[in-house]
Amino acid sequence: MNALIPHAGVPHGSLDIDLVGDFSCPWTFLGTRRLARALDHLHGVTVRELRWHPFRLQRPEAPAVADWHEHLAARLPKGISVAFAESSLAEAGRELGIRFDFSKLAGMPDTTGAHRLVKLAQGEQLHGPLLDAIFRAYFEQGRDIGDLEVLAAIGAECGLSDALLATFRDPQAALDEVLDDERRLILLGVNSMPNLLFNRQVLVPGPADEQIYVKALDQALFPGLENGTRH
Repeated sequence: MNALIPHAGVPHGSLDIDLVGDFSCPWTFLGTRRLARALDHLHGVTVRELRWHPFRLQRPEAPAVADWHEHLAARLPKGISVAFAESSLAEAGRELGIRFDFSKLAGMPDTTGAHRLVKLAQGEQLHGPLLDAIFRAYFEQGRDIGDLEVLAAIGAECGLSDALLATFRDPQAALDEVLDDERRLILLGVNSMPNLLFNRQVLVPGPADEQIYVKALDQALFPGLENGTRH
């Protein structure tokens, strides 16, 4: 999480991206796809590093919620029904190629293992595809992403090595990294997701649309331009 400390001297034409989220958060899934769309607007820009930071919705100190729909209801503003929220999420997802199937979601998964797998996958530079695959497994297919063997299968589908997957099956592998990362986020006052930080300078907190990400990318890449917008 030292990556979240601003510093000067990041060259134009390259991007560092810090992404905070959880695999049981549909807005984080939408955010990753909107980010991908926003990046499509850029030409001649290299994503130098993508760093995923875990912020689990099911943490030991948080109230336990057995059902995903119950969890969703607790997160919604007063007057917004679960049915309306799911319909809105599904509509937003369709525009991004996401096929949300909330009928397949039962319990709230413990996503600790999923975050550990992503940390390990960074060593093979496959954490980007893995992020999307885990989200799809949960929200489109209703797979139990709290199960280590399900996660190992997803990892194999993404091309992770047998050696890495063998390491992942040890519940302690990369666990300290996940917990330390999350503790720093909490100390920094993070309380919503997704959060995106571009070039360690421009922060977009909470859910945002594609155009917000485009503007934030401009500000990160061209900080000297007025309003961060290229002409």
